[in-house]
This record gives sequence, C-alpha cells and structure tokens, in this order.
Amino acid sequence: MKKTIFTFFLSIGILTVLAQDTTMKSKVYRNEFGIDATGFVKQFLNVNQSEFSNYYSPTYYLTYRRHFKCGNLRFAIGAAIESQDLAPAFTGDSNKHHRNSYSIDTRLGWEFSNDLSKRWQVFYGLDFRPSYSYSKNDAPYWNGGYANGSESKSQIYAVAPLLGFRIKINNRLSLSTETSLSFNFSQSSSLRYYIPVTSQYPPIPDVVTPKTKSFYSSFSQPVFIILTFDI
Repeated sequence: MKKTIFTFFLSIGILTVLAQDTTMKSKVYRNEFGIDATGFVKQFLNVNQSEFSNYYSPTYYLTYRRHFKCGNLRFAIGAAIESQDLAPAFTGDSNKHHRNSYSIDTRLGWEFSNDLSKRWQVFYGLDFRPSYSYSKNDAPYWNGGYANGSESKSQIYAVAPLLGFRIKINNRLSLSTETSLSFNFSQSSSLRYYIPVTSQYPPIPDVVTPKTKSFYSSFSQPVFIILTFDI
C-alpha cells in the first residue's frame, strides 16, 4: 500500500515537472529590449581603439521590439549632449562664453524574420528615421576685438530598408547586427554672431545663413553589435 502511494505521488511530481518544463519551452516573449554592446565586444575581442573609432560611432543606444505573429514593431533611440564653459582669451573680457550642443536620433519601423537554423535568424524591414541636432559656440575663435560665435540647427528625415542577422545565445538572450541603405532629406540653418570683448567695440549685426535643403543617400555598415533580452 505504501509503495502504491509513493508511486502515485512520484508520478504526480514527474508530470508536474514535465508540464512546467513544457510551459517554459513554449512560452512566447513579446517584448525585447536591447543595448548597443559594441564597445564591450570590442574590448572583449581586443580590437584596436584607434582603428575601430575611425569607422564606428553609436547612433542608437537603446532598442525595443514588440513581437507580433505577422512581424515585429521596432524602435530605437540615441542622444548626446555637451555643455562647456569657455575661458576668455583677452584681459578685460567680462563675457561668459559657452559651448553647447545636443542631438537626438530615433527610428520607428517594421520588420519580418526567418529562422535559418535553431540559433541563426535573418530579419529585414523598413525604418523611418528622424533626427535633430543643435550646436552653439560663443567663441570658436576671437578676431578684431570680437568673439566670433556660431549657431546651427539641423533636421534629417530618412527612410531606410534594412537587412540584419541575429544569433540566439539562449531562449531570451541574443546578439544582432544589421545593415541599411538610408534615403535622407535634410534641412539646416546657421548664423554667425559677434560678441564685443569690451565696450569700446561697437555691436555687429548677426549674419544669418539661409536655410538649406538637401537629399542624399547613406549606407550603414554592419559594424555594431546589439545585445537583446526578451521579457
């Protein structure tokens, strides 16, 4: 009797474990978060810093995907900001000179994927990529008793078909890279302004550069690595 009871509970335990294992294996994760891990991989592989920096600079630091049955919604964002106080170049200059800049890059798109093997996957799709940058420097140089300042703004709107590859480390972790051909529409504006070093120099009007527009294409090489995690 005791043997029968023990066998019964043992069978229940085994079935419970198998059911949990099947559930874990069949669970589908819908959300994926990623970070640009290129710098870490570069250090791990001991890639020369001077050679590597010549052709790669991170654009998107954080990525997100929402997985659907018919494809994936993808989003990424990157930003940079800088602020610095500049020392006056002349005695008697009481002005406070600064250098400021910031930029933001985003992308929103849709992609499809196909499994090449258990671990390898190819994905392809289309992105819309807006970006904005601003910079202002009160004194890149001094001339004739004036600090010669500059200010510029730029907006870029792009459409980019893409192709990428992913290797799955486990059920939730993966590494990916991609390449794309971007068609960009850009518009920018700038001005130059002059700050008198002392009151003995009269004000000078700003010089405004007319807004310029351009259309161009650019190719993005697959030289970055994104580490992703599904939840």
